[in-house]
Amino acid sequence: MVTLLRRRWLALAGNTRGVLLVVLAMACWAVLDACNKQLMATGIAPRQVLFLQATVVLAMLAPLLAWTRGRIVATRQPRIHLLRAGFIVSSAWCAAYAVSHLPLAEASAYLMTGSLFMLPLGVWLLGERPHWLRWSGVVVGFGGVLVILQPGAEAFHPAALVALLGALMESMLGVVLKKYSGQEHPIAVLTWSQVACWLTFGLFTGFSLPSVPAALWWLLPVVGVSAAGIYLSYFFAYRAGDASAVEAGSFSLLLFSPTLGWLLFAETPDVAFWLGAGLLVCGIALVIVEPTGRAGGE
Repeated sequence: MVTLLRRRWLALAGNTRGVLLVVLAMACWAVLDACNKQLMATGIAPRQVLFLQATVVLAMLAPLLAWTRGRIVATRQPRIHLLRAGFIVSSAWCAAYAVSHLPLAEASAYLMTGSLFMLPLGVWLLGERPHWLRWSGVVVGFGGVLVILQPGAEAFHPAALVALLGALMESMLGVVLKKYSGQEHPIAVLTWSQVACWLTFGLFTGFSLPSVPAALWWLLPVVGVSAAGIYLSYFFAYRAGDASAVEAGSFSLLLFSPTLGWLLFAETPDVAFWLGAGLLVCGIALVIVEPTGRAGGE
């Protein structure tokens, strides 16, 4: 049975497998945000939730690390791990803070803007020359963000800006992965990123685990699997297909997050959210396309 499923999986086109893996990553992302929101609703601070999350992931990885005697996490790029850790820690805190103050759907929409930030960052840091059509996607996408933000309106919450900062940090992480990828084992990158989170948020919490109500203990393995699933799904997605193609799967987050927000927290996005989300999806779609022709419309 497993062999048959594996054959059918490998028979799919690389981009198809990549899109499905990104959809899986988005499902894990939505579940992780929902779990963290539930934990923070009990009075646990975002930094405590992130320390708990890192502890759970590292505990899950411990048997594998012991079995390989640590060889799987050996690295020849400690500086890159350190740089990557900085972006991971900052984006994780921004995401947790946003989820604790905003509806799931709204926080997820802001965090999706990382795809828009990637374009100017790629020009600035990687010397890329994108087609003008992709630049129009950035304008349309951020227009959608303004519709959701409603700056100046009573509904505006500063946590939205924190979410956008988290998306920027996630984009910087993407640039680092794109520029220095390929040499490290995925478990090594996952492990060192969680070690960075454990040390950083441990310092801010006195390395003291929060008290989780017994009724919510079942969330802990879900948190660990979801957190690891996001990274590993993304890693293998970009191995399977072209980056511009597999990113199409990220749109599914705007299906998963509103659904979980409605089911678990009775959150119902308003008309402005859906209008802005539609513009955001259109903008990201334009950004990830690969038009024919030279950059700048030449």
